[in-house]
Amino acid sequence: MASIYDYFFSDYVPPQEQRHRYVVHNGVEHASETDPRDPEPGEEVELRITSLARLPIDRIAIYYTTDGQDPIGAFGMAANGTVVMATKGEEVDYPAAGVATTHWRALLPGQVDGTLVCYRIDGWSSKDPRQHWPADVSDHYTSPAVEGRDYAYHVDQRNAPPWFDDAIIYQIFVDRFAAASDQPMLRDPGHLTGFFGGTLRGITEHLDYLVDLGVNCLWLSPIMASPSYHGYDPSSFTQGAERYGTNADLRALIATAHARGLRILLDFVANHTSTEHPAFQSAQRDPRAPERAWYSFGPQYSNGYLAYYGVPSMPVLDTASASVRTMLIAAARAWLEDFCADGLRLDNVSGPAHAFWTIFQEGIKSEFPDALTLGEVTGGLADMQTYAGRLDAVMDFPATKWLRRVFAQRDSTLRDLLDMLTVHEQAMPARMGRARLLDNHDMHRFLWLAEGDAPRLQMALSCLMMLTGTPILYYGTEVGVSQRDGPPGKDVYAREPMRWGKDQRADLLEHPRWLLKWRHERVELRHGHMGQVEIHLDGSETRQVGALVRWRENAATVAIFNNHDTAVTYRVLTARLQACCQNEPPSQAWLLSPTGIGAIAPELAGELPAMSTVFFAW
Repeated sequence: MASIYDYFFSDYVPPQEQRHRYVVHNGVEHASETDPRDPEPGEEVELRITSLARLPIDRIAIYYTTDGQDPIGAFGMAANGTVVMATKGEEVDYPAAGVATTHWRALLPGQVDGTLVCYRIDGWSSKDPRQHWPADVSDHYTSPAVEGRDYAYHVDQRNAPPWFDDAIIYQIFVDRFAAASDQPMLRDPGHLTGFFGGTLRGITEHLDYLVDLGVNCLWLSPIMASPSYHGYDPSSFTQGAERYGTNADLRALIATAHARGLRILLDFVANHTSTEHPAFQSAQRDPRAPERAWYSFGPQYSNGYLAYYGVPSMPVLDTASASVRTMLIAAARAWLEDFCADGLRLDNVSGPAHAFWTIFQEGIKSEFPDALTLGEVTGGLADMQTYAGRLDAVMDFPATKWLRRVFAQRDSTLRDLLDMLTVHEQAMPARMGRARLLDNHDMHRFLWLAEGDAPRLQMALSCLMMLTGTPILYYGTEVGVSQRDGPPGKDVYAREPMRWGKDQRADLLEHPRWLLKWRHERVELRHGHMGQVEIHLDGSETRQVGALVRWRENAATVAIFNNHDTAVTYRVLTARLQACCQNEPPSQAWLLSPTGIGAIAPELAGELPAMSTVFFAW
């Protein structure tokens, strides 16, 4: 077992659970928990609400509108909108918060396609009207809502853009990737928080490399003006960072990428700004400035204002403010319209309240229905589910955690991973897309976690390319980019510069190139169902060996993974396979092992070398 600590996946309270625990502070809590998560036209929607049992709350009301206006109401009387009273349920212990809570339910009627439902919730004591609790006033991540939190959901039948399922995404950290041939080469400023000199024209000049690798979508780290090398603290939402190049450079990159069959995702930070943003500087300088309402100031904050995880240089925006929402939606639209970007990767989705993302999504989709919204939701499955209908897709970090534990650290078994994926598939909302990855800029690189062991990386990539969802490859993974050190919590070490030329590990490149080509060729790997395959093994080691099948109509692929240090003898139990695999033998088979890639006899029984994968295709 590797001794490296995978800090990104350390035990912590996920955002949605944090919000549930705030019932202790708020008295009434909802946290946008609905059933169904993503309502279709005509479906009733159940709201799940919790109150603190020790409080004398005996009434809870919901005030909702269906015309886009803000609902207004209190004590069961609506000044704008319609009132629905919640039904009181059972009282249950909530050990995580150390309190007893009362569960409530309310039903909102089904709506026609395209309806935006906005609502608020409050609770009170019918015996003492002075005791009043608007729901979710305090929130661990975003600005307080003194008059009660806004909630919203949209009624539709929308799916992620069709091209998303066919995508293989390559994440580029712009400052660390490449400079153009007539620009200074990437340079080490002496520390990893400095500027290395990557540019937009540098990416453009390397599109041939990316096409040859097999990716067809590029996710660029934030290119907006920012004082930092990483760009996740924008000082402008509309201006690009001059160090990366000009607007013309960005337009040329996107146009050239499109001509080569590559789409472009831009990273967009809606949760916070840098302290250099003019709005924050105006708000800090003048308490009467209109921008003051964009942020949350007060002595309760360690910096005098609410900041992203307390980092002073990243003040949090009040995304419940109508003017902030309007500004952010207009900025996002501008990058899509003026530069023809294909979508947005949305940073720190768990920060703003859910209603913000509902409204943001409609602001994007109303003008750019084929643009992708891909959210960074860092919690578990319970967190991911709550964004169904609010975003096209989310990044599946629970799958990342297990892929790293099984293949990099090898402290969990392959069977554990396959069982987790089975549960995951069943629990995910049907119309919610997901992206799956081995690593990114916020965590140790996979190869570092795997102690530089290439076969572990190759096994993980083989598994990743068999999964449902859209794979993401972090820049340089394919050629052995790792990191010089790995102190816990220091994500900067995962952002080493890209390797080029003789510095690349050419021995690694063959494997991802083959896998990406295979995924593009096999429709079932991009659009098919997924399930486990039952295999018979000779020997005692079974937990580190397993198989998956992907199938669609008459096409199927079976992959058998041997994540063990010794060879195993296997036999596929064909009677348990899908119908498309039972009547005909596979047409081809490929063995991917630490020594290389080669075609083998397509026989569903044989010996599988250590740390190897065999693919069968029908």
